[in-house]
Formats: sequence, C-alpha cells, structure tokens
Amino acid sequence: MDKNQIRAFRLALADPTETISTTHPHYVRDLHGSGEEDVMAALLEEIVTRPKQGTHLFYFTGQRGTGKSTELYRLESLLEAEDIQVVRFDSLDYISQTEKITAETTLLLVAAGLATWADEHYAKDFLQSPVWARFHGWLQTEVKLEGVSAAGLSMKLKEQQATVIEAIKNASSPIEWIKSIQGMAREMVDFIKVQSNKEQLVILVDSLEQLRGSGYSEQAAMFDHVVQTFSGDFDRLRIPGASVVYSVPPYLSLLADVRSYVSVYSLASVRVFEKPLEGRMHGPNRRQARASGLEKMRQVVGRRFQDWERVLTPAALDQIALKSGGDLRHFMMRLLGNVLGKALFAMDRLPLGVDDPIVQSVLDENRSETERLTTRDEWPELLEVAQSHNAVAGDRNQSLRTLAHLLDTRVILNYRNGSEWFDVHPLLWPLLDDYIAKSTAIDAN
Repeated sequence: MDKNQIRAFRLALADPTETISTTHPHYVRDLHGSGEEDVMAALLEEIVTRPKQGTHLFYFTGQRGTGKSTELYRLESLLEAEDIQVVRFDSLDYISQTEKITAETTLLLVAAGLATWADEHYAKDFLQSPVWARFHGWLQTEVKLEGVSAAGLSMKLKEQQATVIEAIKNASSPIEWIKSIQGMAREMVDFIKVQSNKEQLVILVDSLEQLRGSGYSEQAAMFDHVVQTFSGDFDRLRIPGASVVYSVPPYLSLLADVRSYVSVYSLASVRVFEKPLEGRMHGPNRRQARASGLEKMRQVVGRRFQDWERVLTPAALDQIALKSGGDLRHFMMRLLGNVLGKALFAMDRLPLGVDDPIVQSVLDENRSETERLTTRDEWPELLEVAQSHNAVAGDRNQSLRTLAHLLDTRVILNYRNGSEWFDVHPLLWPLLDDYIAKSTAIDAN
C-alpha cells in the first residue's frame, strides 16, 4: 500500500451521495433494509393497490445523503415491472433552489415535466396534439412566456421565474388558475396513457427537498413557503388521474396533520444499530450494534475500494460506521475520509486498528464539530428525542424549526428497523449523558 493508493481510496469517497442507478458498480442492494424495512417496497405496494384511474398523493422524504434519488430510480424500475407508466423528472431542472415554492408553481413544474417527458417520448404525436396546443397557448397568454417550446420548456421556466411569479400574483382567481393547470395536466396524463397503452401512471418529482434560501432571512422565508405549500390544502397538489410522489424535506413528516392526509415514506440512515430497548436511553450499552447494517457499510466501502482492509482493520471500520450512526455522508466524507488523510502520514502503522490514535483523534474532532452544530437551548429537544425515540413538532413555528435544523445538520438521525424511530447522533451520546447528569445535579440542589 502506497500513498497514491490511499489518495485513490480517499478520492473514491469524495461523492458518496452521487445519484446512481441500480446497475451502477457502487450500488449496494438492500442498503436500507429488506422486507418490512424496505420503504420503497412499502410505497410500491400502496401505489399498486390504489385504484388505477384514481388521483393519489404521496410524500417521499429522508435526510440529505441517504440516497433518495437513487431509491427513486429503483422505485421507477419496480413500478415499470408492474406495467405502470412512470414519468420521472428533477424539479430543479424547472426552478432554482432559491425559488419560494407555492402550490401554483409546484403544479406548473409538474405540468411542464409531463409536457417535456411527452415530447421526449412521443414528440411528433404530442406536438401535433390539441393537448400541447392548449398548454402552449396558455403558457403564452396566462404566464406570458414568449418563444416557448416543449424541448426548451424547463430552461424557459427557470430563466423567467420572475415572470411566472408575477403572472400568478396577477391571476384574477388562484383557485381557477390551479384548476386550469390540473385540467391541462390531466389531458397530458391521458395522452401518455393512451400512447403507452398503460392504465396507470405515476409521476415522481425529485429534489424539492433541496429548496433553500441563500441567506438566513431567505432560508426562513423558504421554510415558511414549503410548510404552507406541502401541509395546507393537499388537493391543490394532486394531478387528476395519476399518482404523484413528491420528494419533500424530512421535517414535513414531523407534522401530525400531514401524516393524517398524505402517506409519507421516509428513507432512513443505514441501520447500524438495533432498535432501542424499552427504557434504555443512555450509558455505555445504549444501543446494540447490528451486524447486517455494519456489513452493508463494509460493502459500500468495498464497492469503491476493494483493498480497504490494507488500510483499516474490520474492527476499525466498524467503529467508524457505528460512530457515524449510519449516516453515509458523515461516514465516508467526514470520518473515513479524514482518517485516510491522516493515514498518509502513518504508512508504517497500516492497517490502522480500532485503538489507533488517528482513528480516535478523528472521532474526537468530529464529536466537537457535531456539538457545535447545536445550541444549548436545543438540548432539551435532543433529550426528548433520546428518551422517546420519536420526533414530533409541537407547533409549526419554533418547535418545527428546531427539529428541521437538527435533522438538516444530522444531529438527529432517522431509522427504520421494522418501524420508524429517531435518535441523537452517536457522537453526542457522551455529551448528552453529561448534560443529563448535570441537569439531575442541579434539580437535586
């Protein structure tokens, strides 16, 4: 093992969350569980058991870096195997990450996604159809988009977001505006069904969870827009005659009223721990390691660098995986990547063992960095999550904002061992134990 090989190993970990297909060499089958733990299989079953001609709405979510886009590719394959027509597109092809989303703009991008897909697959028939003529005319007269074409629709909408927003603002009746888009989208759904000779159509809308403002005030405004759009009048987000799966931010799943009206499916971190035992909150044996989850983490590394055992012992890699909590981004880029960077200066000690100072120093550094992602007024919320293994927003303002921040920074991690549960990041367990001890001492005095 030489330095160039270590560098190649580190480079192979540089983008662990790249969107890959199920045939990609890096893809690990059943990474997020199989059977009842497989959230995509559960979502598939709900879709296929709904009426084929019905109008259905689903939310798909998960923390950044869990591999949502890859799993949506897998869902697409699973649906196609059931003889269901799938229209899949990335919302960020049509809007920017900083656009303050509304129900109107969401429906417009879905209609545009349908038109683009129909043009790509049935160009001649679609462009000569009254379906496209009506939508094209509406875009020119009601949205004021000039020179728009089916092939260039995504770019046109993205370039002229201000024009679209102004058109929505000036609409005489937002309800009628929404009904118009839904009507035209329904025509496109029916057109695609006829052309594909499929009775059922599912629309997969990716990347809406990536919407975020560029500054603090813009981020706060974006948060409000997302909550209002996806937890308000759910009928505004439906496409008649189709099932729609929106990929949305994970904090929306914490709202009880959302789960009451929409089926929400969350992609969790890799299950490196067993589900917590009743009443066990802290201490050295807080969680039991899960052998199958650790094996999946080894496979993730092995698909990128086969000779990893020449750099780290299996016990050391397992320890790093456990301390990551199964968060792939943290595991590969922050923990394992930093260990490899330091290993370049300790080639004589390879493979590094679990007690090697390099491994311990990287874990200590990341513990401090993870703690700095929190504020002290958030620790009562962390304590509640550690005790209940649940995360429920008490309101749509400060409570939801706090949990959204903790999920976004992955201070709180989401799991699913048969059922969904939450926990505080393992690196913070010793600090949380200390916080509990100090709080108990203060209460005793």
